[in-house]
Amino acid sequence: MTPKFTWTNPSVLSFAEGEDPVIAMESRARQLVLEAMDDGWGGPPFDPLALATLLNIRTEARGDIPDARLRPLDCGHLVLEYNPMRPRGRLRFSIAHEVAHSLFPDCGEEVRHRNGDTASRRDNWQLEVLCNIGAAELLMPLGSFPQLADSVPTIRQVAEIRKTFDVSVEACLIRSIKLATSPSAAFCASFHQEDNVYRVDYVIPAPGWSCPIRPGQSFANEGVVSEASAIGFTSIGDEEVQGKSYRIECMGLAPYPGSLVPRVVGILRPNQDTEFSHLSLSEVVGDVLTPHGSGPRLIAHVVPNTPAQWGGRGFAHQVKKQFPDVWDQYKSETVAAQRIPALGQVYIGAHRNGISFAHMVAQKGYGATKDQRLSYTAFATCLSQVREKALEIGASVHMPRVGTGHGGANWDVIKELITEELVDKGVRTTVYQLPA
Repeated sequence: MTPKFTWTNPSVLSFAEGEDPVIAMESRARQLVLEAMDDGWGGPPFDPLALATLLNIRTEARGDIPDARLRPLDCGHLVLEYNPMRPRGRLRFSIAHEVAHSLFPDCGEEVRHRNGDTASRRDNWQLEVLCNIGAAELLMPLGSFPQLADSVPTIRQVAEIRKTFDVSVEACLIRSIKLATSPSAAFCASFHQEDNVYRVDYVIPAPGWSCPIRPGQSFANEGVVSEASAIGFTSIGDEEVQGKSYRIECMGLAPYPGSLVPRVVGILRPNQDTEFSHLSLSEVVGDVLTPHGSGPRLIAHVVPNTPAQWGGRGFAHQVKKQFPDVWDQYKSETVAAQRIPALGQVYIGAHRNGISFAHMVAQKGYGATKDQRLSYTAFATCLSQVREKALEIGASVHMPRVGTGHGGANWDVIKELITEELVDKGVRTTVYQLPA
């Protein structure tokens, strides 16, 4: 019987606050990325040193450390030290790994190493697992490398793609799976000497697939995973896990601090038919003000954080022009009430025939500018509220192609935010674009 995996590291437990630590790390890293993008951080390539600077973390090149480490200073600040002589792809991952360490509230209590000295606690490998996941989110964040979605990921493809994008195998693997449209998952396993087997450290499935493999489950002693026995070695084949057959493609990577046996990361796919529902965002040519379908429909759009009337040629002005009652309701809750709309707020306006409006306050001011007006963090916050409202009233969501006009934002980032916050969580969503 497979032992139940339990997170034990106190730093991890404090960080997760009762949530699944993997989900918590993905969420915190994504929030960090959105805030950094709002401050002008971008790519590709996405520079982890620039990200550290945005976080007020001092950076220092040192040739006398193995990879990188995060060290607290007497003044309460942090310094990120890194070895510039390491291979560039590995160095970038090491720096991003240390930035992920800074997300832990107790990161200033001790020096955090990547491939440094032996871990002070036997379960400190759990910290390393989460920081590797966080590093992947920072190096290949949401909205990046959409071209990876066009193919089914293989370990050979991952090894080649990561050279092109100058990222680690692990980061490229996780990003590829998050864009996958078939039942598949990325996994990491490490060797456990007490029972001489490789056990799963984490599993990240493709959106829409509930992978039955869980952390703590083991692979066969002489199976596919154990054959990837050295750094850079690959292994491909079928293996049975918990009574089911999976196609596994994997590669050996550097071990955790304090361990001598390489970790193994890879892709697994079920060999038998499995329940899989890949939901996708619908993009059509048409007028969102005459939304497709029947039943309750919620039209969501972006408005600025200003009490000024909607004007110009933007979508909000079209709403005001064609649905004056919706504008009057919004005005009564903001301008008339002397309340300035704040970024991240959503105002719901009911109409008729089952159509409602969600005014998402996610734009800083209005009018033409060289700066990006759309706030990704505010937009993500608004989308979560739109999701709650849509699920409450059983509505589908309909949106114009927001944020790419005066908002000045990246559509790939916006699209993935919509997909993550609405589509992947059960809300049918359609984006409309008027004919050229």
